[in-house]
Amino acid sequence: MQQKVITYLSKPGPKECSTCLTAAAERAAELKIKHAVVATTSGQTALRLARALRAAGSRAQVIGVGYAANFAAKWGRLEKRFTAPAEKLGAGFITGTHVFGGLNGAVREKLGGATPGSLVSNTYYTFSQGLKVAVEVALMAADQGVIPCSAEVLTLGGAGEGADTALVVSPACSHEFFSLKIREVVCMPRG
Repeated sequence: MQQKVITYLSKPGPKECSTCLTAAAERAAELKIKHAVVATTSGQTALRLARALRAAGSRAQVIGVGYAANFAAKWGRLEKRFTAPAEKLGAGFITGTHVFGGLNGAVREKLGGATPGSLVSNTYYTFSQGLKVAVEVALMAADQGVIPCSAEVLTLGGAGEGADTALVVSPACSHEFFSLKIREVVCMPRG
Protein backbone atom coordinates (compact mmCIF):
# COMPACT_ATOMS: atom_id res chain seq x y z
CA MET A 1 0.00 0.00 0.00
CA GLN A 2 1.16 3.49 -0.80
CA GLN A 3 0.02 6.65 0.93
CA LYS A 4 0.14 10.04 -0.74
CA VAL A 5 -1.19 13.45 0.14
CA ILE A 6 -4.04 14.98 -1.84
CA THR A 7 -4.01 18.76 -1.81
CA TYR A 8 -7.49 20.11 -1.19
CA LEU A 9 -8.10 23.73 -2.12
CA SER A 10 -10.62 25.83 -0.18
CA LYS A 11 -12.67 26.60 -3.30
CA PRO A 12 -12.56 26.28 -7.09
CA GLY A 13 -11.18 28.95 -9.35
CA PRO A 14 -7.94 30.77 -10.05
CA LYS A 15 -7.14 31.98 -6.52
CA GLU A 16 -5.16 28.86 -5.57
CA CYS A 17 -3.81 28.01 -9.01
CA SER A 18 -0.19 28.33 -7.83
CA THR A 19 -0.81 25.76 -5.09
CA CYS A 20 -2.35 23.36 -7.62
CA LEU A 21 0.50 23.81 -10.11
CA THR A 22 3.14 23.23 -7.42
CA ALA A 23 1.45 20.06 -6.13
CA ALA A 24 1.04 18.77 -9.69
CA ALA A 25 4.64 19.52 -10.64
CA GLU A 26 6.02 17.82 -7.53
CA ARG A 27 3.96 14.69 -8.19
CA ALA A 28 4.98 14.63 -11.86
CA ALA A 29 8.63 14.78 -10.78
CA GLU A 30 8.13 11.96 -8.24
CA LEU A 31 6.48 9.72 -10.83
CA LYS A 32 8.85 10.77 -13.63
CA ILE A 33 5.86 11.60 -15.79
CA LYS A 34 6.85 12.66 -19.30
CA HIS A 35 3.65 14.45 -20.44
CA ALA A 36 1.36 17.01 -18.84
CA VAL A 37 -1.88 18.30 -20.34
CA VAL A 38 -3.54 21.49 -19.16
CA ALA A 39 -6.63 23.43 -20.16
CA THR A 40 -5.64 26.96 -21.06
CA THR A 41 -7.58 29.80 -22.64
CA SER A 42 -4.73 32.24 -23.28
CA GLY A 43 -1.73 29.95 -22.75
CA GLN A 44 -0.87 31.51 -19.40
CA THR A 45 -1.72 28.44 -17.30
CA ALA A 46 0.35 26.25 -19.64
CA LEU A 47 3.30 28.63 -19.24
CA ARG A 48 2.90 28.62 -15.46
CA LEU A 49 2.75 24.81 -15.42
CA ALA A 50 5.88 24.52 -17.58
CA ARG A 51 7.73 26.80 -15.14
CA ALA A 52 6.45 24.86 -12.10
CA LEU A 53 7.51 21.55 -13.64
CA ARG A 54 11.02 22.86 -14.33
CA ALA A 55 11.26 24.24 -10.77
CA ALA A 56 10.30 20.80 -9.41
CA GLY A 57 12.97 19.11 -11.54
CA SER A 58 10.55 17.60 -14.05
CA ARG A 59 11.18 17.63 -17.79
CA ALA A 60 7.59 16.70 -18.64
CA GLN A 61 6.37 18.17 -21.91
CA VAL A 62 3.36 20.45 -21.43
CA ILE A 63 0.49 20.35 -23.91
CA GLY A 64 -1.83 23.33 -23.54
CA VAL A 65 -5.35 22.70 -24.79
CA GLY A 66 -7.21 25.80 -25.95
CA TYR A 67 -10.74 26.38 -27.17
CA ALA A 68 -11.94 25.36 -30.62
CA ALA A 69 -12.37 28.29 -33.00
CA ASN A 70 -16.10 28.80 -32.41
CA PHE A 71 -15.62 28.97 -28.62
CA ALA A 72 -12.37 30.94 -28.83
CA ALA A 73 -14.21 33.79 -30.54
CA LYS A 74 -16.38 34.12 -27.44
CA TRP A 75 -14.18 32.93 -24.56
CA GLY A 76 -10.63 33.77 -25.62
CA ARG A 77 -7.77 32.64 -27.82
CA LEU A 78 -4.25 31.46 -27.20
CA GLU A 79 -1.96 34.49 -26.99
CA LYS A 80 1.62 34.65 -28.30
CA ARG A 81 2.77 36.55 -25.20
CA PHE A 82 2.15 33.32 -23.23
CA THR A 83 2.57 30.60 -25.87
CA ALA A 84 5.97 31.80 -27.16
CA PRO A 85 7.76 31.60 -23.77
CA ALA A 86 5.98 28.32 -23.01
CA GLU A 87 7.17 26.87 -26.30
CA LYS A 88 10.74 27.86 -25.37
CA LEU A 89 10.27 25.58 -22.34
CA GLY A 90 9.17 22.75 -24.66
CA ALA A 91 5.40 23.22 -24.45
CA GLY A 92 3.07 22.60 -27.34
CA PHE A 93 -0.50 23.75 -27.96
CA ILE A 94 -3.59 22.28 -29.55
CA THR A 95 -7.18 23.37 -29.97
CA GLY A 96 -10.16 21.21 -30.70
CA THR A 97 -13.77 20.34 -30.16
CA HIS A 98 -14.65 19.53 -26.58
CA VAL A 99 -15.15 15.79 -26.24
CA PHE A 100 -18.20 16.07 -23.99
CA GLY A 101 -19.72 18.89 -26.03
CA GLY A 102 -19.44 18.82 -29.80
CA LEU A 103 -22.16 16.72 -31.38
CA ASN A 104 -23.76 16.11 -27.98
CA GLY A 105 -24.22 19.85 -27.54
CA ALA A 106 -25.84 20.21 -30.95
CA VAL A 107 -28.29 17.36 -30.21
CA ARG A 108 -29.14 18.79 -26.79
CA GLU A 109 -29.74 22.28 -28.23
CA LYS A 110 -31.87 21.05 -31.13
CA LEU A 111 -33.79 18.19 -29.55
CA GLY A 112 -33.45 18.75 -25.81
CA GLY A 113 -32.81 16.13 -23.19
CA ALA A 114 -29.74 14.44 -21.87
CA THR A 115 -26.98 13.11 -24.10
CA PRO A 116 -24.23 10.66 -23.17
CA GLY A 117 -21.71 13.53 -23.06
CA SER A 118 -23.86 15.63 -20.73
CA LEU A 119 -24.43 12.65 -18.43
CA VAL A 120 -20.69 12.01 -18.19
CA SER A 121 -19.93 15.73 -17.74
CA ASN A 122 -22.46 16.16 -14.99
CA THR A 123 -21.19 13.05 -13.22
CA TYR A 124 -17.67 14.49 -13.19
CA TYR A 125 -19.08 17.83 -11.97
CA THR A 126 -20.12 16.05 -8.76
CA PHE A 127 -16.40 16.06 -7.98
CA SER A 128 -15.54 19.42 -9.53
CA GLN A 129 -15.66 21.29 -12.82
CA GLY A 130 -11.88 21.02 -12.93
CA LEU A 131 -12.04 17.23 -12.78
CA LYS A 132 -14.36 17.15 -15.80
CA VAL A 133 -12.08 19.55 -17.68
CA ALA A 134 -8.92 17.60 -16.77
CA VAL A 135 -10.40 14.38 -18.13
CA GLU A 136 -11.72 16.13 -21.24
CA VAL A 137 -8.39 17.74 -22.20
CA ALA A 138 -6.62 14.40 -21.73
CA LEU A 139 -9.08 12.83 -24.17
CA MET A 140 -8.63 15.72 -26.62
CA ALA A 141 -4.83 15.46 -26.48
CA ALA A 142 -4.96 11.69 -26.97
CA ASP A 143 -7.32 12.15 -29.94
CA GLN A 144 -4.76 14.45 -31.58
CA GLY A 145 -1.89 12.05 -30.84
CA VAL A 146 0.17 14.51 -28.78
CA ILE A 147 0.26 12.30 -25.68
CA PRO A 148 0.74 8.55 -25.45
CA CYS A 149 -2.07 6.28 -24.29
CA SER A 150 0.55 3.81 -23.06
CA ALA A 151 1.91 5.87 -20.14
CA GLU A 152 0.55 7.84 -17.21
CA VAL A 153 -0.03 11.53 -17.87
CA LEU A 154 -0.54 14.51 -15.58
CA THR A 155 -3.68 16.44 -16.54
CA LEU A 156 -5.07 19.68 -15.13
CA GLY A 157 -8.30 21.62 -15.41
CA GLY A 158 -10.18 24.31 -13.59
CA ALA A 159 -13.27 26.41 -13.26
CA GLY A 160 -12.76 29.52 -15.35
CA GLU A 161 -9.20 30.83 -15.16
CA GLY A 162 -6.22 28.87 -13.87
CA ALA A 163 -6.07 25.26 -12.73
CA ASP A 164 -7.61 23.94 -9.54
CA THR A 165 -7.61 20.19 -10.24
CA ALA A 166 -4.70 17.89 -11.08
CA LEU A 167 -4.96 14.20 -11.89
CA VAL A 168 -2.69 11.38 -12.94
CA VAL A 169 -4.45 9.39 -15.64
CA SER A 170 -3.86 6.56 -18.03
CA PRO A 171 -5.32 8.35 -21.06
CA ALA A 172 -7.40 7.06 -23.94
CA CYS A 173 -8.81 8.42 -27.17
CA SER A 174 -12.42 9.55 -26.98
CA HIS A 175 -13.69 6.57 -28.99
CA GLU A 176 -12.19 4.37 -26.24
CA PHE A 177 -13.44 6.62 -23.43
CA PHE A 178 -14.04 3.80 -20.94
CA SER A 179 -10.37 2.78 -21.18
CA LEU A 180 -9.30 6.08 -19.58
CA LYS A 181 -8.42 5.51 -15.92
CA ILE A 182 -7.99 8.13 -13.22
CA ARG A 183 -5.02 6.80 -11.26
CA GLU A 184 -4.60 9.62 -8.73
CA VAL A 185 -6.20 12.83 -7.61
CA VAL A 186 -3.26 15.13 -6.84
CA CYS A 187 -5.21 18.30 -6.14
CA MET A 188 -8.84 19.43 -6.23
CA PRO A 189 -11.10 22.04 -4.69
CA ARG A 190 -13.08 20.96 -1.65
CA GLY A 191 -15.50 23.85 -1.65
